[in-house]
Amino acid sequence: MSESITDELREFAPHLDLGKVALAGWKEALLAIADRIDAEHERQLEVLYRDMSDAEYVKLPKDANDEYIHAGDVMDGYGKTIEVVELRYGRSGWVLISRDGNGYADTFAFTHHHEPTVDELLDQLDGLRGNWADYEDVVTRASEIAEKLRELLKEDA
Repeated sequence: MSESITDELREFAPHLDLGKVALAGWKEALLAIADRIDAEHERQLEVLYRDMSDAEYVKLPKDANDEYIHAGDVMDGYGKTIEVVELRYGRSGWVLISRDGNGYADTFAFTHHHEPTVDELLDQLDGLRGNWADYEDVVTRASEIAEKLRELLKEDA
């Protein structure tokens, strides 16, 4: 049976007492052993990945925009914004667990959250034109958009 790379290191280590080994060559010997460790590690990874089939991977859930969802992502859906703290996979598929402990099985109902840009908010204001069927709703929505614009202006200041 051949000696392992780590066995070789263990045998070499006691000789590092500078009184017993010449300084010339010990650094190169250690670097050569380290290179062999790296090469062996790479070889083992290649074998592992080559032998794995798609059936052995668990694919993460995706949102409405076909983007993968990870723990820690902030998502928009059902009129609210949640932080995903856990992903669970069960008989019915993926469930997103939010910080408040709620579970959501329909991941496709969510999209990744992003703060609106000034242009997006102005487009929303533009969309309110001519939509005066419910005056109070329009005023409320316009006030919300104006507040978000003020927040963005403060961040830029």
